[in-house]
Amino acid sequence: MGTTENPSTEVPKPQTTTHVSIDEQIGKMKLAFGNARLPEIFEPMKTVGYTEEKIGGLQTELTGLEVKHQACTKEYADQYAETDKFNAKQTEVDAAYTKHRKLAKINFKGNVQARAALKLDETKPRLYASWVQQAANFYAQLASTPDLQTKAATVGITAESVATQKLALADLQALKESQRKETAEAQAATDARDHAFDALYPKYSEYIQYAKIVLPNNQALEAIGVKVKAK
Repeated sequence: MGTTENPSTEVPKPQTTTHVSIDEQIGKMKLAFGNARLPEIFEPMKTVGYTEEKIGGLQTELTGLEVKHQACTKEYADQYAETDKFNAKQTEVDAAYTKHRKLAKINFKGNVQARAALKLDETKPRLYASWVQQAANFYAQLASTPDLQTKAATVGITAESVATQKLALADLQALKESQRKETAEAQAATDARDHAFDALYPKYSEYIQYAKIVLPNNQALEAIGVKVKAK
């Protein structure tokens, strides 16, 4: 694997187009069910079973879907916020680690044991899980081996800087766990929203199909989102 200054966080974001599409579909359902009680629509549609009770039930389902969609939006916003904090912290930690590795490679040139312990001849992994293990090992070896630490200090890798990096790596891991938690919550919210959408959309589609039959070429259809050619 090649060296990278910003190892991958492995957190893909959902495609925006999916959410835009659902926003649009929810908007269509709100229009249709919101105007379903207009007399010129309600009376004809009652003949095919769309009673006050049935329309009320559809609107209740739609309200539930909107709540779930809003929750989904919030959870993704929380996930993105945690990801931004994680990325900023990782960039900070990696910058110091990269500098320290470069200094150590020169300082421990020819010292086979030290280079093996610090993994100086390995490339820096791209994926986070491997990267954090390599970085943690680097500072753990320095902190636990006085001879390595003493020599490293001669090029500015002091005991204080090693301790600071160890704490920073611990903070980074905590942020990673928080990010994973938010990602799981965002996915759960998406699943709940999608389930509600999949349950309601066929009912909306069926309502529109009936309306087109009961009100053929009637301008009243415009009120529920069906385009009608002007006569």
